Amino acid sequence: MTGCRKCHQQHRRGNPRRGPPIHKVGEDLLLEIFLCLPSLATLICATLTCRAWRHAVASSPSFRRRFREIHPAPLLGLFFHAPGPVQTPNTPGFPTFIPARRRDRDLTVAIRGGDFFLTFLDDLPDQGSCWDIVDCCCGCVLLMNWDDSSFAVFNPLTRRSEDVFDLGSEDIFDDNRGTRAMVNPRLLFSDEDPNSFCVVLLAHDERRVRATVFSSDSREWLVLPWVDVPASSSDANCSIQCDGGMQANRFLYWVYRDQRYLLSLDTATMEFYITKLPRCLRRLRYSSFDVGETKDGATCIVYSDRVSTGVLMHTRDDDGVEKWVRDRVVPLDKELERALRIGLDHGTVLNHLVDNPDLFVFAIRDDYAYLSASGVDQDSQNPCWFMSLSLETMKLERLFRRTLGDPVHPYIMAWPSSLVGNYGRFALEDAPDP
Repeated sequence: MTGCRKCHQQHRRGNPRRGPPIHKVGEDLLLEIFLCLPSLATLICATLTCRAWRHAVASSPSFRRRFREIHPAPLLGLFFHAPGPVQTPNTPGFPTFIPARRRDRDLTVAIRGGDFFLTFLDDLPDQGSCWDIVDCCCGCVLLMNWDDSSFAVFNPLTRRSEDVFDLGSEDIFDDNRGTRAMVNPRLLFSDEDPNSFCVVLLAHDERRVRATVFSSDSREWLVLPWVDVPASSSDANCSIQCDGGMQANRFLYWVYRDQRYLLSLDTATMEFYITKLPRCLRRLRYSSFDVGETKDGATCIVYSDRVSTGVLMHTRDDDGVEKWVRDRVVPLDKELERALRIGLDHGTVLNHLVDNPDLFVFAIRDDYAYLSASGVDQDSQNPCWFMSLSLETMKLERLFRRTLGDPVHPYIMAWPSSLVGNYGRFALEDAPDP
């Protein structure tokens, strides 16, 4: 028995398969291991272990691209507009966050550790108590206080307030030419520096539009010149949806109320473009479509027509004219029934929803379209289902059930700036010793 134990100990000491300590693994092998992690949340936890691991991910754009291909950025939940004074009189109005139920433990921990109740707003000095969420981009939310025309940019996941600023004097939108209307602002982050952002506010009157841009670097509003645009078909004026605004591939998009034209702004050059929309969008009863990106980065439109969902791709013809070309139209009645009935008792499913549904596309993020499904006799006080649709597989996933209410903003977990290049204090930490 003693001899066997001695042989075993000698075998352990001479085992050639024993690998090097984890901290001595090369970056290439380390990144291959990281690709096997289940989600972005788990990757973040791993890279916070030491400076070398963080640097390996932050300094490799190719790894981040491969990781995104395998693990799409996860949806953490949906932000809903603050309830109106009728529903909650004499109480502060903050947006509501509903988490998407995920089995990933690290995602659950991330939500619990964040400030998705937006309690930081209580600490702002001299600010009103009613805030609306007007945009969500790169893990940050853009909030606006309509009473005093102030804005706040906040990352609820990291509990970091990026900035709080005012709209400034309203006469920056006027030039003594009659009335003008403002459209909900859009939030943009820089690809070169993830700590830098801008807010774009669109103003229009008659047949003109103008963008006004706030930069986090200068902390000033820049008023751009007016640009002439076509009038809508319904009247002699430019009529743009005030609560609209879409974003894809560094372009911002707004749709005319009659859905005849799509107005786009190239945020790199700040030039406006007008594209005529296909007839299939003009005949929709509601503006049930959004502009986004597919998995390979192509710009697309996803729309719903009752229970069918269509995809349009952005192209240019031989003359360089921009067009939206229909890529596919997929009936989702069977898929809708499957998504709603899995895990549910049949008696709890709204029969009129399954038998006679209406789909509404309200967002596209990272190759997923987000939809609400309700019966055709639905009103804003009755509940409806919220779902995600994979543009790659055209499969639906049920999220939760809630009243439709006002515009909805999906919150997607973004890559933190600490894992994208070397910025701020991370640049100092990673700098070579003198």
